Amino acid sequence: MKVLKFAILGCGHIATKMAAAVKTLEKRGMGVECYAVASRTLDKAKKFADDYGFGRAYGSYEELAQDSAVDLIYIATPHSEHYNNILLCLEHGRNLLVEKAFTANALMASEVIALAEEKGVFMSEAMWTRFLPAVQMVKDWILAGKIGKVESVEADFSMPLSHIGRLQKPELAGGALLDLGIYSLTFADIFLTDPEICREIPASAGMTSGEDCVANHIVQTKTKCVKFHTGVDATDWIDLVYAGGQVAHLKTSMVAPLKNEGVIYGTAGFIRVQNLNDMEEIQLFDVAGTLVESMKPPRIENCYEYEVLGCKAALEKGLRECPEMPHSKTMQMMTQMDSLRAAWGVSYPFELSPGEVWNRSGDKSFLEIFDVETGESRLLKKFDCVIEAPNWSADGKFLTYNSEGRIYRYEIETGAITEVPSYFVNNCNNDHVLSPDGEGLYVSHHTKEDGLSRIYKIFFDGRMPVLVTPLAPSYLHGVTADGKMLAYCAERDGEYDIYTIPAAGGNETQLTTAFGLNDGPEYDCDGEYIWFNSVRSGRMQAWRMKADGSEQTQMTFDAHWNTWFPHISPDREKVVMLAYHERDVRPGEHVPNKNVEIRLMTGSDDTGWSEPRTILKLFGGQGTINVNSWAPDSRRFAYVRYEKTR
Repeated sequence: MKVLKFAILGCGHIATKMAAAVKTLEKRGMGVECYAVASRTLDKAKKFADDYGFGRAYGSYEELAQDSAVDLIYIATPHSEHYNNILLCLEHGRNLLVEKAFTANALMASEVIALAEEKGVFMSEAMWTRFLPAVQMVKDWILAGKIGKVESVEADFSMPLSHIGRLQKPELAGGALLDLGIYSLTFADIFLTDPEICREIPASAGMTSGEDCVANHIVQTKTKCVKFHTGVDATDWIDLVYAGGQVAHLKTSMVAPLKNEGVIYGTAGFIRVQNLNDMEEIQLFDVAGTLVESMKPPRIENCYEYEVLGCKAALEKGLRECPEMPHSKTMQMMTQMDSLRAAWGVSYPFELSPGEVWNRSGDKSFLEIFDVETGESRLLKKFDCVIEAPNWSADGKFLTYNSEGRIYRYEIETGAITEVPSYFVNNCNNDHVLSPDGEGLYVSHHTKEDGLSRIYKIFFDGRMPVLVTPLAPSYLHGVTADGKMLAYCAERDGEYDIYTIPAAGGNETQLTTAFGLNDGPEYDCDGEYIWFNSVRSGRMQAWRMKADGSEQTQMTFDAHWNTWFPHISPDREKVVMLAYHERDVRPGEHVPNKNVEIRLMTGSDDTGWSEPRTILKLFGGQGTINVNSWAPDSRRFAYVRYEKTR
């Protein structure tokens, strides 16, 4: 067995815990060597190396990253620094174990994960709880039926840490959530979404097999935060409801007295875990609250060693991530924490302000046409307001677009503009398509009753709108060439997936179940395939599936770009799409007022599909090409670019 040369970047408190664990592994001959440490000062690095028996000391992080002999670097700096530390190490091709929280937010996480995958470098988040033998011991009790069917989880990790400077500071991503709350969230995630445990959920809960367990996602979140005087979160309460009916009641605090335990409640008893992070002791109780069994799981040193051994095993197998903590799970947890902070109004100074992104009051809009054969753009009209999402009529004579909640018709030859009559359907967004019968459009309208988007049909001749989807929210994107079926993105039970419904109304059919956002479904002209975009692979990419939802296939693989809204041309030989750079948006975001690219992919199933190539760079984003805007000749498409004047 090859000895793993282990190095630590950063010599703070958490690094001492890892150093002790690695030294124990080295002493026991378990294939790990205390190889090197790095600090920002050589004196501190030398002292740390002497204290814990590491062979080399570096006075800068760069020197450690440049050492080609190191097999695995553990990043032990504050999480506000992880992003830059990771980039430095990946630049030199180093394998990484990154202390939790992995980065300060999901946007940073998605960028470095994509870079690691592109470079073929191993990287894992050091969420030590997921590597513990105790986790499987608890699962074994549950699977043996010792507490019956799991119904709920409670977890509280609170510790008076507000005196620590970095936890007070927003600029250092301080607060309770990233340091302590991640453990409570992880505890719930482990025991309420695990495939093996999900198999125990009866059919009455909507799940009949382990494969169906993907449906046991969070469908409702209720949360409250009390902030520290600096603006970071001090105490957090989080209630989660899952698709299988289970609930989680979670708490974390950096100002409350010490409490660190989790409880898993079942129909026949409950399991109490002392110390959420390292699961020091697990106890089994019957329904009367009588202690039935107690175990102290094994520990070699302080349980940090298990994540090191997990990384070692993965590296020896040639893996680029740990099965215990795959990149997809890191992204899921980072996204969840982003959502919680957004609900609390807690942000860090280095993050992009959502308010700034969405301020479009000073935008000017430019409706343009691009010719893919000549590579030339032609301006049709400049607007002193926001217009979005042009559709091109089947006869090639006009475009439709939305602006300020209404739908408008633009005659290409004359430039005449008329409003499409829609009466109470007056809050339309940029998800709409022309009906193949030529009578009008199907639109997504935010209804007055609850503000949620529903699909209506509106008519050029002034007939009253007709409701298609009573369920909400529903965001329209596609219609079959015969006008009989609609495809749309809808949020149901907390997940955004792709659905179809008869255009005349009726029951909807769910086509996707992959975790995360599945959006932008659009039929090709033959109705054989639906093109869409999905974040399931970690970054938003273009996908395609059969019209019945089968054969879901990833079509683009852009490591550093998020690809949205693939639009298939009438001749089925071209696909145009919108691309955001990874640093500008989270994978599940498509916001306006960004520098974006429009890309073109050509080919067919017979000849194969090309890699997407950039044909336009512009200031745009949401509203640019949300819906299919190909001309009938499959040579031109319409789009909108923007200019911000304020």
